Amino acid sequence: MCLTFPTDAHITIFDIKQVVYKRLLLEPKDQYLYTTSGKLLNDHAPIFENENEEFVNVNLRIRILGGKGGFGSMLRAQGGKMASQKTTNFEACRDLNGRRLRTVNEARRLADHLEQEPERQRAQREKVKKKIEEGLREPSTKKHRFDDTAYLKASEEMKEKVQNTVAEALQKPGINKKNDASIGSSKNTIASLSMWDVEISDSDSGGSDDNDTEVEDNLEDTASKKKEKGKEKDKDTKKRKLSEI
Repeated sequence: MCLTFPTDAHITIFDIKQVVYKRLLLEPKDQYLYTTSGKLLNDHAPIFENENEEFVNVNLRIRILGGKGGFGSMLRAQGGKMASQKTTNFEACRDLNGRRLRTVNEARRLADHLEQEPERQRAQREKVKKKIEEGLREPSTKKHRFDDTAYLKASEEMKEKVQNTVAEALQKPGINKKNDASIGSSKNTIASLSMWDVEISDSDSGGSDDNDTEVEDNLEDTASKKKEKGKEKDKDTKKRKLSEI
């Protein structure tokens, strides 16, 4: 805003405020005039300090209503949170040429990958060559001996103990009693059969002594066959137990 005043008149800062009030309807108490260097001008100070001065530049600042307070504390609290949560991801930012940092970093990584590609291919070829050489290599003819004498001795002793234990178990009197009982039951069966046959032969009219003799011979053969089968069965049982051990 440019205002014109006569230089010979005594014009003060308050006169300027009055003119501003008439044009902008701003109260003089809400107006503050400063020099270009930032000095606050008093209402009674003259505008022109000497008669030769023709132009004076002043800044007008207006007083406005303020808040109730508390905004500063809120800003301080937000500032602390923002400082503790600083971001480290600047991929979406742009450089001085206008390119995204994400694009620049991807291009750099791609260039590094292409630069290291020959080295990776060479390592792959060496790995395949080494594998082929190992496959074509003749197997080793060196013999390996197991010289753990303590283990071998303990193994042999354990085998002997197991065999002796099984032999003692088979020779216990309880097993012999079972065998004797089976033989005795077979004899009783033979005797009962012979008695039954004798009764039948006695009740038959016209029986002969030759038939009785043949029946007794057949019974004796049957008993002897049963004894042999029992012995063979016992032998098979012993062999099976020894093989399991």
